[in-house]
Amino acid sequence: MRSLGYGLGSEVSRVRDIVSRRWAERGIRGYLLSAVVASAIVLMWLADHTAGRSVVAMCCGERVNAPIGVSLLRLPGSVLAPAALLPVWGSVAQVLLAFGITEAAVGARRTLTVAALAHAIGTLAGRYFVWYAPAVLGGLPASWRHALDTGPSAATCGLAVYVAVVVGCPRLGVLLAVAVSTAFALHPDLAGREHIVALAVGAAAAAVQLLMFRRAARHLVTLSAASTTGATVRA
Repeated sequence: MRSLGYGLGSEVSRVRDIVSRRWAERGIRGYLLSAVVASAIVLMWLADHTAGRSVVAMCCGERVNAPIGVSLLRLPGSVLAPAALLPVWGSVAQVLLAFGITEAAVGARRTLTVAALAHAIGTLAGRYFVWYAPAVLGGLPASWRHALDTGPSAATCGLAVYVAVVVGCPRLGVLLAVAVSTAFALHPDLAGREHIVALAVGAAAAAVQLLMFRRAARHLVTLSAASTTGATVRA
């Protein structure tokens, strides 16, 4: 247990150093994506509680029973729309942590790509669990077909496991996976299924990136060895 605690402390320190270094180098400009997404969630929540509620529902209110074409149009906005069972401060906290750490570690472009993949695949998987999956494969009863399916949780789950793997924090990644799996076991609802799928998407994205890094490193080693051999022959 002592070694586990030391390892977790070391990984937390590594993450803190990454975030601090990014802030020291670029300030708020290093976290523009995180700030924009968090601000958009607050604005969407305010609109949903005022006269803009119908607009939010029309453009971002993803529902499981909506036609697939409509769902695809609502997907980008649904990550910002208020989640049914999550308060706005919870959504903002998730975004600031997951988006902020990932943006500090790998930049805004990769952060946005992984978040979009996790959200899109997780949301579409939710439709599968409700409409097509048999009970033995996680299928849900027909009553879920009218469920509102919005919020940033799938995107943040995917980002969290992705960045844990990429920056070499396996203990934090396992801790996250256990927490999400435990929440799913206690409340095996639609959101829990989507979170599990998002974890898998984030892990797969991290595996692909690490594989690309290793191939690039081997290529550089090969080029360096060839250059050294050529210089030796010429000498």
